Amino acid sequence: MTTPSDAAAAGSPAGPFPSAASDRPADCWREIGVGGDRSCPELATFIHCRNCPVMADAAAVFFDRPPPRGYLDEWREVLETPLDEADSDSLSLLVFRLADEWFALTAEALAEVTPLRTVHKIPHRSNQVLAGMVNVRGQLLLCGSLHGLLGLRQSAPAVPLPRSALGRSGQPEASDREPLRTPARLLVAVHTEGRTSRRWAFAVDEVAGVQRIATADLREVPSTVGKPGQRFSAALFSWQSRRVSLLDTERLFTGIHEQVPQ
Repeated sequence: MTTPSDAAAAGSPAGPFPSAASDRPADCWREIGVGGDRSCPELATFIHCRNCPVMADAAAVFFDRPPPRGYLDEWREVLETPLDEADSDSLSLLVFRLADEWFALTAEALAEVTPLRTVHKIPHRSNQVLAGMVNVRGQLLLCGSLHGLLGLRQSAPAVPLPRSALGRSGQPEASDREPLRTPARLLVAVHTEGRTSRRWAFAVDEVAGVQRIATADLREVPSTVGKPGQRFSAALFSWQSRRVSLLDTERLFTGIHEQVPQ
């Protein structure tokens, strides 16, 4: 990596940067300044080298130096390249698993995917759909149970794994008898109604990532399908030989609000 002193030294026979005193090292901040032995008498005045005019002059020389040969041509070619138009015939969907069923939500409805956190129950309020509250980056969010809303069994409680179950890499260790499974995740979804935006967290059993699905591959939900979450599904599609239900965000949040005790 080219340092400021190396870059400037190539074009200046007298040294890499101008100096306020001829007996002062050209890169004095590294030798007698805060990066060196701190013997510079100017530190008593400027406290730190970044406040000293010598370092300011050095920075000006570094940023005002001529660009390398071909640098501007390379950037001109990059900036003149037209952007690829977004494919309006496809959707970005986050595919995830609940129990043995696969579902999807539009990427626009998601704020983030994060590891599981401890769910704190709300006295006299928590039920099959309202699991409780979780702390996500210092913000308390209501945590809903998609398993309870869609009528699915929940194989394991939505709590983080203990440290004793994690390997050196921070991932669960697989024993000889039990295969390694993808860790569960917490989805943070956003629902906007008018000028009001609400964030909810939902625990899911597995996340397959964001997938691009062509709108032509979406099929209507047959009224005869007796699958969990049928009333909350907007469409069906196939993904890796699996049938996935695309959840309708409006219906989903409406169904959750109906189950929250007032």
